[in-house]
Amino acid sequence: MRPPVSEQAAAADRDGRDPARCRDAVRPDRRRRLQHDPAGAPGADQPPLRSAIRAGGRRGHSPVGGGPVTESVKPKILVVDDAGPVVILCVNVLQALGYSIKAANRGETAVELVRQEPFDLLVVDYKMPGMNGFEVLEQARQARPRMACMLMTAHGTPDIINEATRLGFDYILLKPFTPSELRGAVDKVLASKA
Repeated sequence: MRPPVSEQAAAADRDGRDPARCRDAVRPDRRRRLQHDPAGAPGADQPPLRSAIRAGGRRGHSPVGGGPVTESVKPKILVVDDAGPVVILCVNVLQALGYSIKAANRGETAVELVRQEPFDLLVVDYKMPGMNGFEVLEQARQARPRMACMLMTAHGTPDIINEATRLGFDYILLKPFTPSELRGAVDKVLASKA
């Protein structure tokens, strides 16, 4: 069975558009805002990226419509992407939802983090310097075989989607995505693993 693919990917496929043409995960207007004012991202009351990563998640209400996540059931999520604006977006949105978040900008760092502590969900980009998302998944699954995994990619070609399916990704989220698409994907993956 193929993992769910974002509505955006399905629409691109139906319309004959090539989702691989997406160059960045964040819309240009959003990217400018994040570059000049990272606090302009969803959950603007959150600390800057480095503080947010060190602090982990905290309770709160979702800026995209979700309710609070209680401390006793706070899933741990590892976000891996070499693009700073994508990491900031993911950290801010997921922290605002109440998840405990850590982030890495390289695959090697992510694999070390997975070996050190249990995560409920790995959200990894496909194309990164060094290890790509597929290599990260293969090594992370050796340490944590039951961990849920979600692939983010701007390269949603049939070959990549088929390979992601074969490797066992639970969900494929095409870039660029909105905060609500991210929230929906994470909620769906975590609910399916509960």
